Amino acid sequence: IYPVWEKLKLIKGIKVSLKGITAAAGGLIAAAGVILMHKNGWSLLNLTVVLITVGLLLTKKIPTPLIVAAALAAGFLL
Repeated sequence: IYPVWEKLKLIKGIKVSLKGITAAAGGLIAAAGVILMHKNGWSLLNLTVVLITVGLLLTKKIPTPLIVAAALAAGFLL
């Protein structure tokens, strides 16, 4: 399906709609994060995990699943 997807992305209408879909998905993910933080509490530990995770995603080329696995492991240890 990857070759078909690469060809579809070249179509102008799909390319434009992907920008909107990406923005909407990012907004939904951010909203889910805020809701989870609100339910779990705005503790220093929670905020530290969020800041470290965002920092790693923005500055390093660490795959997202590895960051999630590390955060899960840290949660079990703490």
